Amino acid sequence: MVSRIVIRTAVIILSLCAGFAVLVAGLIFMPGSPLPDRWNPRKPLMATAKYNYLTPSKLRFAINDFNSCQQALTDLGVKFKTLPDKNVSAQCHIVNQVQITKLSQATISPLKTTCGTALRLAMWEYHAVQPAALETLGQLVTKISQIGSYNCRAIRTVNGSANRMSEHATANAVDISGFQLASGKRISLLENWNGSDAEQSFMREIRNGGCDFFRITLSPEYNALHADHFHFDQGRWTTCR
Repeated sequence: MVSRIVIRTAVIILSLCAGFAVLVAGLIFMPGSPLPDRWNPRKPLMATAKYNYLTPSKLRFAINDFNSCQQALTDLGVKFKTLPDKNVSAQCHIVNQVQITKLSQATISPLKTTCGTALRLAMWEYHAVQPAALETLGQLVTKISQIGSYNCRAIRTVNGSANRMSEHATANAVDISGFQLASGKRISLLENWNGSDAEQSFMREIRNGGCDFFRITLSPEYNALHADHFHFDQGRWTTCR
């Protein structure tokens, strides 16, 4: 027979859980809630807000709505223009296409990609690249070098091409090869991944930061094919290497 103490304890625990659930629901749904928007799962993405565990889901919602995605780019100060969708085939296309030439602070050579890829890249630059540059190198990044987003091809491996199409085939990926600092100095993954202590710290911090905003982040530590660039994509799998 279950003792009265056990029953009372269970009732207390259930009551506390129910009360907590009501409190949380009230904070989420009540008008004028004191809960900050970035911690409220019902509120849209604030692209400049500090990263938290809700950011990935809010980011996905923003990416799935072209207008919300464009607004987030605008909020970050990204210089972009919308372009017509690119339809080559069922396997190769760009939906919700934009062209970006500047992120929040760093310029980038004209890059045609999906709005989602552009938004992830811009949030990475804002939240990861610039803070890491100041912390490890003592200056901001003024230019980011890219080597492409859209490319109608299969996945490349060290053993040749795979049977599955690359995320590049739908511009759901972007490759970043280097950076120019405010001093004018240029650093690249090929030359500086194993450079000075500060350069190594910078490269690894921004690689790790990429894992917050992209589902797949591949660096020179992954394989020889990535010795000269970061590969970022928003595909089905999750990898951070």
